[in-house]
Amino acid sequence: MVQTIEVATELDAPAQSVWAAMQHPVSFLYVCRGLFSVPALAGRTAPFVEGESGSGWLFAFGLLPVWRHTIELVAVDASTMTMRSREHGGLLRRWDHTLHVEPLDESRARYSDRVDIEAGRLTRTVAWTAVLIYRYRQRRWRRLARKHLSSALVTT
Repeated sequence: MVQTIEVATELDAPAQSVWAAMQHPVSFLYVCRGLFSVPALAGRTAPFVEGESGSGWLFAFGLLPVWRHTIELVAVDASTMTMRSREHGGLLRRWDHTLHVEPLDESRARYSDRVDIEAGRLTRTVAWTAVLIYRYRQRRWRRLARKHLSSALVTT
């Protein structure tokens, strides 16, 4: 059984600034800080690239190794400001994640996370937990946008 969740938020930053941030590991690590960490990404400065894949340990709260997580970045589409990944590991047989940003006006954007989840008999519990995870991450996105992206220069 696959369950889909979607969580969205409005950000006080231009969509192009959010899109640029979405492509960098430092932003990913920032929005996940306090919830989980991925040491394999520590220190990485190069942006995410379509087609790349890797596996690494996922640590709950930055302390407890939970499982090895595998991710394949299947799309990085600048024309739609969308990234898609296929992921799995531990309880997760499938975690297909779509990240998307769209402009609301020149200084605001709508950001969304959509995930197709399969975790066997635990799918519903994992999906409920995923909603909480993405609400937390989007709260961190709002903070990042307010503090660092709202006045960022947009370059193309």
